[in-house]
Amino acid sequence: MADGPPHVDTRWTWPRSLVLALGLGILLSLPSLRVGLMLDDLMHRMVINGSTQRLGDWGPLSLYEFVGGPGSMPERLRESGLLPWWASDSLLVRFFRPIPSALLSLDAWLFRDAALPAHLHSLAWFVALVVLVGWLHQRLLPAPVATLATVLYAVAGAHVLPVAWLAARHPLISALLGLLALAAHLRAREDAWKPGRVLAPLALTGALLSGEAAVGAVLLLGSYEVFGRRESWRRMLLHLAPFLALSLVYVLFYVSQGYGARGSNGYLNPIAAPWAFLGVFIQRTFILLSELVLATPSDLTSSAPPLQPIIAALGLIATLGAWWLSRVVRPWLSAREQDALRWLIPGGILATLPGAVGIVGGRVLMVPLVAGSALMSVLILRGWQAARESEQLRVPSFILKSAVVILVLGHFGLSPLFRVGMALALGHVADEQWRVAREAPPCDGTLVLVASSDPSVSQYVPAAMSLRGRSPRGFRLLSGAPHDHVLERVSPEAIDLIVQGSPRKQGFWEVVNRESAPPVGTTLKLGDLQVSVLESSESGFMRARFDFGHVLESDDFCFVTWSNNGLRRIELPPPGQHLALPHSRGPAGL
Repeated sequence: MADGPPHVDTRWTWPRSLVLALGLGILLSLPSLRVGLMLDDLMHRMVINGSTQRLGDWGPLSLYEFVGGPGSMPERLRESGLLPWWASDSLLVRFFRPIPSALLSLDAWLFRDAALPAHLHSLAWFVALVVLVGWLHQRLLPAPVATLATVLYAVAGAHVLPVAWLAARHPLISALLGLLALAAHLRAREDAWKPGRVLAPLALTGALLSGEAAVGAVLLLGSYEVFGRRESWRRMLLHLAPFLALSLVYVLFYVSQGYGARGSNGYLNPIAAPWAFLGVFIQRTFILLSELVLATPSDLTSSAPPLQPIIAALGLIATLGAWWLSRVVRPWLSAREQDALRWLIPGGILATLPGAVGIVGGRVLMVPLVAGSALMSVLILRGWQAARESEQLRVPSFILKSAVVILVLGHFGLSPLFRVGMALALGHVADEQWRVAREAPPCDGTLVLVASSDPSVSQYVPAAMSLRGRSPRGFRLLSGAPHDHVLERVSPEAIDLIVQGSPRKQGFWEVVNRESAPPVGTTLKLGDLQVSVLESSESGFMRARFDFGHVLESDDFCFVTWSNNGLRRIELPPPGQHLALPHSRGPAGL
């Protein structure tokens, strides 16, 4: 029971446990190494090689300032075709991540288009992160519990995107530096290690220059001071002062320089619609908590919106179940475990909250996973121990054993399978993007993609064509709706595009680029093209007119649509006739 610490198993010393965690983590990462350049990687390479100089002021340190920075306002990007016509005038997707940007630029300079060395670079950050997390777990928890916690962290499915997708490396960098700040602070506070007083703020500065995961590290560190130290508020604030000051400077800079995200349904805006924000924020939080507790992959909910309320409900049940299980096994916890969980649990929950503001995915859990894996390790080991000592239990032992089995199956079954499967799927998406770009119909004019709901096609295939020297003179995407369409020719120079199907669903690119559907009567002038929304719903336009200002059969235009796993040229019907365009999923399954 709780009379003393559990027997220390010498088989799980620090070096052995680290080798086990790293071995499993690297093994599960191997499929990620074959993923080629894809999605935002292509846009980054276009910036680095100078292809976008006339469209924005991006540079080697500003690769994540997608929309809304100097020279890259939505209307200008819409005009160029880099943004679809329905993108909001107020769209802002601009993140301050100079260190990851610099490292991606260095990759491009050193390795050019070779993705494998760049993936090995990402893997090195992952390995360093697991080593640091292992050190934290060994410091905070008994050896067997710490070993299992580190293994759970290393095999988590949340790592798949940061390791497999070069553009998503930044959470690894920011989390590593943020947790290094926590580690240095722990040593400074508990071991009187004087260098930690300087190293911790320096590491946090690097984390803040690397990405938003640093905010979670600050919250975890704050939880240690508030719930872990049990000292006076004055002393606690004194030790937190450097981190609070850095965080305040970061927030003021971030806001004053126009960083952040708005005008998009993918990123939440609490000011514009506070009640809607609160509902979606709570749902996303429980989606992330479900991944922490049950290892249900939150990345799936971004591409499959119908899953969101289901996974959120599961997350609520899982959170309550973890609370109940922690109460049941409390008598079996050592004082060391109780001391650690007292601040790790609230810190982990707080560190999860910033990730619920943006597009949900496991990549935002690099810091919360430190606490989540520690708690899951305790629940698995102490839950099984308590079930075997059933005479002291107040609940039937089979219920406790069932709960432990569910946790084990989730974290050692579902999570690794998802990680490998997702890496293979990402490799397929990368390969398909280059194939589609290679096989696309040649076009010397403006390539008009009539309908494609998969952004891996509608946004990034044109980028791949540009990088391979096959770029058309211009590009236009007319619809990203995941529905069948009807193209109706209304004049020699104009077509109507009609979205079929009810209820109207939003495509991923429609969600990211706009907060609400363009209303009836919306008109846009994009060069010679005039767009008029004739019918609309809450989810998007239902009928829009596209007047190109020239006869559509001229060499100025190449009309294609996504069909049968490729971009297929379409023959426009004569005025007064129509053409059916069935919906077809793209390489990313959207």
